[in-house]
Amino acid sequence: MATNTTGSSSSRTLTARQRDIVRILARTAKNPIPVGAISEKLGVSSRTVLRELPVIERWLNENDFTFIRKPGVGLTIDEDPESVELLKELLGIGQNHADYSQKERRRQILGELLFVREPVKSYVFLSRFHISEGTLSKDLDALEEWLCAFQIRILRRPGVGILLQGTEASYRQAIANAALEFVDNGEILKLLRGNAREETPSESQLMKNRLFSFIDAQIITFVEQILADTEKELDIKYTDSGYMALIVHLSLSIQRLRSGEKIEMDPAELKNLSELPEYTVAEKIAEKTGQQFGLTIPADEIGFITMHLSSARIWPQTRRMRSQLQSINTRQVAMSIVESVEQELHLPFHTCSRMIEELTSHMDSMISRLSMNIQLDNSQGDVIRQKYPDIYEAVEHACGLFRDKLYIEDISSSEITFVAMHFAAAAETLRREQKRIAVAVVCPSGMGASRMLAANLIRSLQNIEIRQIMSAFSLEPEKLTESGIDLVISTVPLEIDFPYVCVSPIPQTQDMLIIEQALEAISTRRVRDLRQEPKSPVSELELSLDDICSLTRTGEEISWLLHSFQIRELSGIRQTEALLGQAAGVFADSILSRQIISQDLARREGIKHTFIPELNLHLLHCRTTAVPHCRCAYLRLDTPFTVPDGTVKGAILLLAPQSDQNECVEVISQISMLLVEDKRFLQALQSGDVHEGRVLAERTLVKYYQNLILKRKGDGTL
Repeated sequence: MATNTTGSSSSRTLTARQRDIVRILARTAKNPIPVGAISEKLGVSSRTVLRELPVIERWLNENDFTFIRKPGVGLTIDEDPESVELLKELLGIGQNHADYSQKERRRQILGELLFVREPVKSYVFLSRFHISEGTLSKDLDALEEWLCAFQIRILRRPGVGILLQGTEASYRQAIANAALEFVDNGEILKLLRGNAREETPSESQLMKNRLFSFIDAQIITFVEQILADTEKELDIKYTDSGYMALIVHLSLSIQRLRSGEKIEMDPAELKNLSELPEYTVAEKIAEKTGQQFGLTIPADEIGFITMHLSSARIWPQTRRMRSQLQSINTRQVAMSIVESVEQELHLPFHTCSRMIEELTSHMDSMISRLSMNIQLDNSQGDVIRQKYPDIYEAVEHACGLFRDKLYIEDISSSEITFVAMHFAAAAETLRREQKRIAVAVVCPSGMGASRMLAANLIRSLQNIEIRQIMSAFSLEPEKLTESGIDLVISTVPLEIDFPYVCVSPIPQTQDMLIIEQALEAISTRRVRDLRQEPKSPVSELELSLDDICSLTRTGEEISWLLHSFQIRELSGIRQTEALLGQAAGVFADSILSRQIISQDLARREGIKHTFIPELNLHLLHCRTTAVPHCRCAYLRLDTPFTVPDGTVKGAILLLAPQSDQNECVEVISQISMLLVEDKRFLQALQSGDVHEGRVLAERTLVKYYQNLILKRKGDGTL
């Protein structure tokens, strides 16, 4: 504990920048703050901050203050509140808002305006922050530009005050985006994991922050439980970033609804949302919320929840929660972008099957966000543009195709950056893929950011193997040990009893030093883990009985689909109804089964038309009780016929049995993807070459089956 009482003269040995750094540390005493966060507050590089640390450390030691560097975590002054106040005295820190940075001050003004419905007098901000009218005007100009994205105006009325004007939906979008944009992901992660309920200074400050004060602890806890329950009940999985966004949006919705602030949605938009698979999840959430808080959740609120579920990157555990047609359309867009970037950069991205899968999944949520004007911040934009300028430019150009095709006016640089991160990760892997030492990578921003971090680590460190890429919420030290993991490398602070380091998503020089130090510290354990002979992939699988059963079912369904594969010639078809009628008879073994298939196909067609204009193809698919196993056929038309969206030249018929097993759905989805990824397949079908078509289908399904087995390793090599 510090005892120095020499007064402010001690601070004169520090430069202005050094005093600013110490001030920041004093505000977060006992709570480590990353070097990157300090550099951001001061508007300087991390390297500049690091250069100032030796002088700061000497000054703190001379004045009996305990300064601690925590590798991978940050810097902290380990003193009690009394000593911290003494330190502030030495630095001459006043107890007013003049110490706020420009960013912090604007955040506070924004929070104030978002939560009041009556005008706020200018003098409130002038006196609170000790700023001039000119500075306040510049702050409001900057905030107005930010709020414009959410259709919110700032009204400045002389003699009346400052007021925001917008809809309730706009307010919610702005508040949630402000919370997610202005607060560090690591802090949000701590908050959502319950650490904020501990009465430590920095976390207490976070909870009192105007942008988070609208969420009471009871609601946060409840929403977390709801999401956990729906994950289990509906067999879905949230990404970390999606999970954090949902917590904020849902908590806010509940709080605003309890306060009488209701959402109003356009009836047509609400109808479209109600047809999404996420609507079922939203209904479940609404039901539980109503029971917990004694509320009646209107349909508009359920639609609003659906909108955010759709944009939150919900990953199915065992099945796709989107229609085959939606999936294939998204796949088409993803493949168009891959092809465009590949042509510009001359790298074989089409061979990166895992990247394509993840890009397609990412674009599902990206499409939802853009269509609903949901803004998503990406703090790595500048870094990506500087480190991968060729990739960013190629992706930006390719996204023009995506924008035109889906009739979207604009794609933000943040969204382009997310797409570019997928390609950057794939490029790094293509250029150099060497793995040696067991490491698990944790990143809350999604798989694109995680894989890019992994690829950067592999490129920079010759002696590591990225064994797992995982969510921060799924970390279990016991399983890490069982998997032979030596070290966890995370982009957010973790509270686990396991060796880990915290680094930037794009590691800088100081990050690499931290990692190298950690590797050296665990060298003994690493040698122990690596002393055995390398195991074969089969011996490393450690398949459970459920895994074996699932793989067996998948193999059987692949065999049944290939066995049933055929090309059927149809004549005299002039409309979709007739096509459905003929398709129903291809695999029917009785009049009753034909009726059942016909009804199931018609029901699926009634939900959403299955015509793909780019391929001149109907994608006829459904689950039905009329078949015991997967079935596949191509229906060639002797004469094409016209529909509102184009000309129908043929149809692919895909049938799956009506059961709780999802292996069938995954198998037939591979055929859907093959139509997009390999032009030869559709050409073979259209020409009537059943042998070539079966060979291409078999090649795809066998590769899928092999990857499915390897996936049990969880080594991120797929």
